[in-house]
Amino acid sequence: MRRREMIVGSGTVAAVALSGYTAAAADDADGDGQTTLSSDLETVLELVPAESTLDTKYRRLHYVHVEEIDEDELEYETRQILDHVSAVDSAVDSESVSSAVSAVAGDGSVRLSAVTGSFDQPDAGDADEDGDWRIGTLDDGDAFAAADEQLVVVSGSESTDIAETVAESAQDDADSVLVSPEVTEHVFDRLESQAYVVFLPNLEDDLHIDFDGTVQSIGVGFAQSPTVRSGTTESEYVLELASDADVDDEWLLERLERIERGEFVETTVDRDHSNDIVHVEAVVDQPPERDRAAAPDARVRAHADADEGIVTIEHTDGESIETANLEVWMDGELADEQLDDDYEAFSEGDTFELETGPIADVGLRWFDEAEDVYYYYETVLVGRDSFELDYDVDTDTVEFTYVGELEADSDRLELIHQADNEASPPTREEIQLDSESLTTGETMTVDDVSLGDRITLELSTPANPNRGQRPLVRFRVRPPRVHLSQRPDSVVARYWDDHERDADTFRVLVDDEPGDVQFADVTETLTNGDEIDLGDVEHGASVVIEWLEPDDPIVIEESVIRPSTRIDLTYDDADGTVTVDHVDGDRIETDDLELRIDDEPADSQPADEYDTFKPGDEMTIDVEPFSRVELVWTVDDETEHRLGHTTAGRESFDATYDPDSGAVELVYTGEQPADPEPLSVEHRNDGQFDGDRRQALFAQEHDTLNTGDGIVIDDVGVDDRITVMLIQEGENYVSHRSIFNFTPEPRFAFTFDEREDGIVAIYRGQIDRDAAHFEVLSDGEPTAVQPSDQHDTLTADDEVELGAFDTGTELSVQWVVPDEPREIRNHVIVPDAEFEVEYRAAAEELTIEHAGGDEIDADELGVVVEPIHTEPMEWDDDETVTEGDTTTIDLEGSRDPGMVAIVFRERNTITYQRINN
Repeated sequence: MRRREMIVGSGTVAAVALSGYTAAAADDADGDGQTTLSSDLETVLELVPAESTLDTKYRRLHYVHVEEIDEDELEYETRQILDHVSAVDSAVDSESVSSAVSAVAGDGSVRLSAVTGSFDQPDAGDADEDGDWRIGTLDDGDAFAAADEQLVVVSGSESTDIAETVAESAQDDADSVLVSPEVTEHVFDRLESQAYVVFLPNLEDDLHIDFDGTVQSIGVGFAQSPTVRSGTTESEYVLELASDADVDDEWLLERLERIERGEFVETTVDRDHSNDIVHVEAVVDQPPERDRAAAPDARVRAHADADEGIVTIEHTDGESIETANLEVWMDGELADEQLDDDYEAFSEGDTFELETGPIADVGLRWFDEAEDVYYYYETVLVGRDSFELDYDVDTDTVEFTYVGELEADSDRLELIHQADNEASPPTREEIQLDSESLTTGETMTVDDVSLGDRITLELSTPANPNRGQRPLVRFRVRPPRVHLSQRPDSVVARYWDDHERDADTFRVLVDDEPGDVQFADVTETLTNGDEIDLGDVEHGASVVIEWLEPDDPIVIEESVIRPSTRIDLTYDDADGTVTVDHVDGDRIETDDLELRIDDEPADSQPADEYDTFKPGDEMTIDVEPFSRVELVWTVDDETEHRLGHTTAGRESFDATYDPDSGAVELVYTGEQPADPEPLSVEHRNDGQFDGDRRQALFAQEHDTLNTGDGIVIDDVGVDDRITVMLIQEGENYVSHRSIFNFTPEPRFAFTFDEREDGIVAIYRGQIDRDAAHFEVLSDGEPTAVQPSDQHDTLTADDEVELGAFDTGTELSVQWVVPDEPREIRNHVIVPDAEFEVEYRAAAEELTIEHAGGDEIDADELGVVVEPIHTEPMEWDDDETVTEGDTTTIDLEGSRDPGMVAIVFRERNTITYQRINN
């Protein structure tokens, strides 16, 4: 007999969704409109705009407290965030980042990566100034928004518009994700102590997790990296129930065990009936750990032939595999036929045929019982191409037509109909046919299908262990999706939907009248990615897109066109004034403009000097240090847009650190006398914040701040962080804004630039440092050139020319002042090579070709395919990879790829490319 094992169920796919892909403030517990989250967590979440602000839905938010995690344990999703932001400034890495969050929106094409930490505002390329923020675009089309210690990078459609909204959200001019989805703050308040949090705010859009419409959103917290958990661990869950949900704890725990990879051994359930929130704490015995490195290094391919009812498994390359450790699983059970029936070892060229019938879920798993580790060499879903689907909007029906050649047992299938009303349970039923089995051309009809409903056809059998139940067909009935964006001289409508539609089924309205340009004027048929230029629409106008195909037209997109303009607000410390300068863009009626100081109208307004505010116009007002000044364009009481802003005097501080005494001196360097009352000094120790260590130290020492006035903070460790906070109180809010940060350890002090004549180390610190306090190492040995050879004192942007080094060399910079030198920066010299990526959707294959450049050892090269394979896969080559060499990745049964990264030594990105599907 073969050994028996507890089957964990369908948790792996859901666990991957949770672990790697991963007016609330008015309802807070204190009732005062103030968040109860820690400053770090609140700061990074405020960089993510609200769903309502972007008019989208978030599929996943992934938060990690980077400071608490060893760099070697950071899972791939977090490394992707760091890679994403380092494209703006390589100084922004795990050493300088304290917290990070990623957000995936819409259909998954929009990705936002946000970080906070100890780094200066990146000075990347051409960028527009928006007060304290810089907003620009990178060469690859990504957009960024950056301020001191805050950086956000946006990929996908309308990335620049989103980056502008990020800056507004960070400055309290637009709602953040803490407000919408409404449950966000409750989730993170409960899970704040966890190092990792994965939040899925819209489960109705999730491909892998199904709570029968009873749970609307879920957040999961892990104390350690979710991809490396083993043994007994602890997890926390926050679930938002539908308002009329009536389920007991047992039902919830049973559903949670479906998405948890392991087995619950102890649980605590806490319900908050006032807001339909359930908090679950669980002690979990983890299942066998997936360990690719432990399994023999082999490539195995499985091919399904549904028309023959056979899966062929072939060993195509690599080491032999002892069949005593191989298991063939089918539909949640060990198959009757196993590899060890025919082989002692499965070797290159060996094949194995398994009779499956026309529909089945098959997987080949390697399992080491002694080490409790496993690896799936291959999985395949038989019959996923044996069904065609048609939706008829006129009859509200969805039809599944079976196109396979073999008769299929309908009892092995289950149709699931989830209505758009999430509180309604889904309809789960067996396939009802006139005959006993499915034959070619037979159709299954689902009636009463409305917009928003989900229809799924899946196997009724259990999933294989450590795998999830994958649907044969999944369909969401949606209205078409159109997004409006502003270009310099026009408004553009972008169609993004899987289905082609007639252009005359859409209508464009401008201020409730048919627009000058209609979709049908430009094209007959709309396909995914098509853009329609609607022409120059005057700012202030309301643009609406209607879908006319239903009996009652549906508004699928609307937007108020805001001015396209660049407004600079500049503070003059010597004069104590802010100048508002219209640099470029639209002429604006001054009756629609309001200049505000700390949220109150300024005494002087643009309308006092101009009828319209146009390029070249400017005005100057007197302001006190630490005042927030902004120019706002308003249409009505509900629509406004901030055109520019600044905080006066936020750069008027300096700091020095005495490593012998552990004292930090903060000094006010501004020329204008300032009121110290709004200032609070925050001292964080070992990454933790103690509320007692936030004090009004400047106000305690000085009635008025004058140039050179300062304070001394004792007992500051090299890892501690000192922050000057500006606290501003309004009628319904209290704003805490960081205006100066200092860490004794120069975590972000250097970046490396690879130039034609060698490597240059660039000092990026804003605090002057003694050059002799730093040492540069090459593979652990001091380099021939040191910072002190070229500089006595290092100031911002000073360069140290280090010379040339071989590919693969690891450079590092140490801060040698402490007794034990600390590494503050490292840099691996990656190969100089180009790669071309080709995705063939019909064949479900991805081919990567070395297109020129350095030869690379194959065992140092990896390929990441998001969102399918989030850990690097090995290059299919024996020894080295040179120009012309290719590797092919089989994506059969997977979703379309979104991005391909070529990595060196697992974590150093050589290049990455997006896949246009």
